[in-house]
Formats: sequence, structure tokens, C-alpha cells
Amino acid sequence: MLLNNALAHQIVDKAHSILKRDIVLTDLAGQLLASSSGHRRQFVPEALSVAQTGHTVTGTLGDRATKWWPFIYDDATVAVFGLPVDTAPITQEAITLLQGLAEVIVYQHFLLDKIQSAERVRADFLKTTLTAPSIDADDIHRQADILQLNLRQPQSVILIQVAGLEDAVHAAHTDLSAEERQLQLDDATEVIARSIRDSFRHRQDNLVAYFDTDQFVLLKSINGDHLTTLNTIRYLTEQSELIQQLLQKLQPNRVITIGVGQYYPDLGGLRKSYQDAKLAIDVGTKVWGPGKVYHIKRVGMFITLANTSADRKAELAHQILSPLLRDDQLFKTVQAFLATGLNLTDAAEKLHIHRNTLIYRLDKTKKLIHLDPRHFDDALQIKLGLMFYQESPV
Repeated sequence: MLLNNALAHQIVDKAHSILKRDIVLTDLAGQLLASSSGHRRQFVPEALSVAQTGHTVTGTLGDRATKWWPFIYDDATVAVFGLPVDTAPITQEAITLLQGLAEVIVYQHFLLDKIQSAERVRADFLKTTLTAPSIDADDIHRQADILQLNLRQPQSVILIQVAGLEDAVHAAHTDLSAEERQLQLDDATEVIARSIRDSFRHRQDNLVAYFDTDQFVLLKSINGDHLTTLNTIRYLTEQSELIQQLLQKLQPNRVITIGVGQYYPDLGGLRKSYQDAKLAIDVGTKVWGPGKVYHIKRVGMFITLANTSADRKAELAHQILSPLLRDDQLFKTVQAFLATGLNLTDAAEKLHIHRNTLIYRLDKTKKLIHLDPRHFDDALQIKLGLMFYQESPV
């Protein structure tokens, strides 16, 4: 086991604050890793001697006499401590305390690393489950059981974008190696993931994982009987808005954008929900900008602007517009209104109805499909959706 720079600085900072004396830590090659006195990275021959022999040595570091001891962890020398002798007597009690403190910090570090490694395994598994071109459902469920992930319950996918997270972590740790920067990123992403999990204390089966590029995936469990794609929209949107508010407090300098997929049953439906969430966050950001919550139904027919299959576009068009298409009178009314450029007077004349009757029908349409033909964005969605139907014009 070898100490990295980040862990070495953690040990030195903690020990310095408790022992109230300067401390230096080197690796087994005698290279200085951390110093409470601000020493630059350099080779310390006395530290190398201690690492090789295990015997205490006194030498000079800068202009200060310094005594060096081996740091033993798990019955092996893993680093070398240096304590200047010109400030206060070095007692055996101080050495024992320093050794014990360092052992605790290293143990906590590697315990956390094991937890993070397990989280990375789960994240990689979820990424494969949701994005692989094809999967074996039985095999996926077996692996999920081993990883203690419940993929059999009703769930929907919510994607959470925390803009600039990776760049900020890397910029704050430019002095670390790529591996050490990854550990710092793991720490930062776990804080966010834990906050999301903790916000659903009454539901401990919500799964959160960091995918990459500032993006977290939440498999949001759903309670209730007779669940359908349509009757879960409001619940998932409200839960996503709560998550956004939580993360905005936790990360006040970050823009939080959320994409919400619909609920579909079974594992195949979960994969479909992921694609929904991805489309929602991508298209919603392009059309309306970042920093909002986008349910796939809100994005609606703007997915025609995205690179997705014609079948998926037609399916979503059917979900959004089917109540309108089943009402012939309203359907023809909306067609006429769109054809006249959203002009109430011209549409009423074309339909041979009173203007107030037209307004009543448009109000009814809004209640039916949650899109208002009088608003340009909504009218555009309806127009795009109708492109997937071979209906005769009025």
C-alpha cells in the first residue's frame, strides 16, 4: 500500500492540528509528500534510510534538525514521518499518538475507497443496463440481486445535470495525479448522490449513481396500484422539482438541469424511460435553456428535432394528442386554428362558429392535452405531432 499526495496532506494537517507541532511525511523513496511547514517537494536521504532499514534517523531538513520514524500500517512500512526536534521534546507518547492517528486516517480512507469502488461498480452496471444495445433480462436481474439493486419494482429514470462539476473539481486539484483527481471527484459526486438518497428517507430503494460528464441518474421508485405512463407524470415532475431545489441549495453556484423519463413497466420499460430522460434534458436545454426540470411530455413533440426514431416520435405524438384525435370536433377546430396562423377571428369564420365558441373549444383542448393552441410553443408542438398522422385537412 502506498500513500498518495492527498492522503499524505490529510494526515499531516490533522496531526499538526492535534499535536501542535510541525510534521513532515515522505514516501518510501524518500520523496517529500506533505509538510506542515510548507517545504517544497524534495528528496530526503534520511527518510529513504528509515524506509529501507526501519531504524530511526536524525538529520537536517532545511535548517532544522529533524528526526525520522517509519510509519507502520498493516505490519508494513508505508511512509516515513519527520518531526523537527527544535520546538519541543519528542516523547514516545507523541509518537504513539501520531502513529495511531495516521492509522485511523488511512483506515478511513481505504474504507471509503472500498465504498466508492462498490459505487463505481454499481454505476457501471446501471449504465450497461440502461444503455447497452441489447441485454438479457434474466442475467441483469441476477447481477442486480448480487449488487443489492432492486430493478423489479416500478421505477422511472430521472437524469440530473450539475453543470461544471467535473471541471471545478479538477481545477481545484491541478497539483494531484489523474488518479488522485478521480478520487476527489468520487468524493464530490458521492456527497451529491448521498444528498439525493437522503432526501427520500421514507423510500430507501431509490437508486442514485454518477454516470459521467456532470450527470447523475436516479431510478425513482413509484408507489401505488394501477400505475400507468400517464398517471405518474405529475408525481415524477414534483419529485424532480424537489431534487432541483435541494441541489440548488447544496451547489448554489451550479446550474441544475433535470430530465424526467416516463414510467413504463418492466426492465425494457426502464431502459425506455432512460432514453426519455436523455431526450428531455437534451431537447429541453436546446429549446428553453438549462436550469429547469423537463419531463418528456413537457418537451413533447420538440423531440422531432432530436436524433431519435420515427416510431418513438409517433408514439409520443399518440400519447400527447390521442385525446384530441378522438374528438373529431375539437380536432377539426384545432386544425383550422393552426391553418389560420392562430388567428381567432379568421378561424371562427372558417369554422362558421361564434368567436366565443372557438375560445371555449380551445380552452377545452388545453384541459384535454395540456397544450394551449393559442401559445406559440404549444401550437408548434401540436403541429409537429399532427405531422405523424395522415388526417385530411379541414
